[in-house]
Amino acid sequence: MEFRTKVDIPVSEKEINHKHKILMLGSCFSDNIGDKLLNGGFDVTSNPLGTLYNPLSIATALSECSKNIEEQNPIFFKWLHSKANLAWSQTTSPLDFDIICITFGTAWIYRLKENGMIVANCKKQPDKLFIREKLSVEAIIDNWCPILNQHEFKKKYIIFTVSPIRHKKDGFHENQLSKSTLLLAINELCKLYPNNCEYFPSYEIMMDELRDYRFYADDMMHPSATAINYIWKRFQETYFSEHTKQICSEFEKKQKQSQHIQIVTQ
Repeated sequence: MEFRTKVDIPVSEKEINHKHKILMLGSCFSDNIGDKLLNGGFDVTSNPLGTLYNPLSIATALSECSKNIEEQNPIFFKWLHSKANLAWSQTTSPLDFDIICITFGTAWIYRLKENGMIVANCKKQPDKLFIREKLSVEAIIDNWCPILNQHEFKKKYIIFTVSPIRHKKDGFHENQLSKSTLLLAINELCKLYPNNCEYFPSYEIMMDELRDYRFYADDMMHPSATAINYIWKRFQETYFSEHTKQICSEFEKKQKQSQHIQIVTQ
């Protein structure tokens, strides 16, 4: 007898292998899967501009980093996380990657009152500087279509997902509204661009398969290491061939051996 509901994920027609160059952008969940890819020997770059939570800031990051340095908007880069690698934005373009994995974290945004600009990170500035609002499904689609319509981006394989991390600060009801907005927007984008856009249900895996609190970290908001490992396993099942899984496993073993040697020699 089955005591849980399992999310049915068909094997993707777009296979990922070690020949691909992968860019991870978005919520800190991107870093979780990015770390797994890195340990598995993939050529991957994770959140070089720091964590990006809302769809419009992620879209702006893709757009700005695709421009020449002279055309980039310095104000956008000013409101990135302090750990952002700004040099990356001047030397590397998203167009240099084969696969771009996008994780939307929240539909809630913060606009600067002085000019209406959406900031990627509030940088712990006073609330009085910002206007807080929730994006609509239409606003997300309107901001993403110009990017996905670009000829060069049509050549890229884009995987969308929604972060399973709950945003308690937004309030639990507002968090659900936010996640629903993100899911509806991604669903429409995948319908509009079926040839190169796909959705991976990390949010559904966490909510339906791993709905017990034992799969959460101590803060009861973020997925635990066990949950991340399970979602990573489902990701492999969806996008990796058996050969790629084997190569990935060999890299992971070497990584563990290297870490063990470092601990012993310290």
